[in-house]
Amino acid sequence: MMLSRVADHQYWMARQMERAENLARLVRVSEEMLLDDETLGRGTAHEYWTPVLAATAMEGAFRTLYPEPKFGDVARFLTLDLRNPDSILSCIRLARENARSVRDKISDEMWSEINALNLFVTSPEGLQLLERFPQAYYEKIISSSMLFDGITDATLTRDEGWNFLQLGRLLERADMTSRFLDIRSQTQSSAGDSALESLQWGAVLRACSAHAGYRRVHGGEISVEGVVDLLLFSNEFPRSVRHCIRRADEVLHDISGTPTGRYSNPCEKITGALLARLSFAGPPEVMARGLHAYIDELQLQLNAAGQAVFESYVLLPGEVDRHFPRGTRPESLSDWQREQQQQQQQQ
Repeated sequence: MMLSRVADHQYWMARQMERAENLARLVRVSEEMLLDDETLGRGTAHEYWTPVLAATAMEGAFRTLYPEPKFGDVARFLTLDLRNPDSILSCIRLARENARSVRDKISDEMWSEINALNLFVTSPEGLQLLERFPQAYYEKIISSSMLFDGITDATLTRDEGWNFLQLGRLLERADMTSRFLDIRSQTQSSAGDSALESLQWGAVLRACSAHAGYRRVHGGEISVEGVVDLLLFSNEFPRSVRHCIRRADEVLHDISGTPTGRYSNPCEKITGALLARLSFAGPPEVMARGLHAYIDELQLQLNAAGQAVFESYVLLPGEVDRHFPRGTRPESLSDWQREQQQQQQQQ
């Protein structure tokens, strides 16, 4: 078994790169939609960004830092504000720092790409691109993250480090896909305006690079049931929640060596139960429960899976009992646990 510290760095490096990519996808599509809506007189920036902040669990932090927000403050908060630990810039910097900590465990090409992205996002050229052509700036971040994934796939040995990288990426992707759906569930209802509803759900598909996949499965007409079916329950689409959880469950069993269908630790139990739930449900169950309520429950389970990974492979309770005197364990570990939990998007 590799050192828990190394596993933790690799796991979070992948999660933070995936989070930066998904936030770039979110801001890019959101600004496109906001421009269209304001042009057609359908809403204000405040009305549009509020569900985005709520679904990404950043509304409280934003209101604290920007008590009287101005135009462009939300995009700035999500992109460059280092006071926001989940901004794109914060995620990229943390990913680079985690990569630096395990420099000898990753390939030279992986390090070069993550370092180049870190330099780009705060370079004069990058900031000028963000000001003049923001869509191109976010596309660069998305492309770099996807290139990083491709380089990782092509250059990294399939060992435990690879498994922890995959696990971080898959859990983060499942979480962010669910949040994209949740944003739409909290947007002001467009019932009765089928064209507007189709446009809004189309934006969710674009954020997940899912337009082509949707057309192949459901045809050209966009419906909420079809989007939910693809992004929550598809076993083939690589950004769907079910696909990510199935792959995460396989990776966890590869790490522990436990046969598929059994479990040896809480994280395997949680992902197995979540996979079973997603495998035997579909859009009718979601519509009956309510999309927002269903996503809330799903995110609680995803957060529990992430916490269980930490407790099973980083916290290592057996090792803690050996090294911390009786009676000091909770206080001694509280700061460590808070630091790990702050990196997760809380429900």
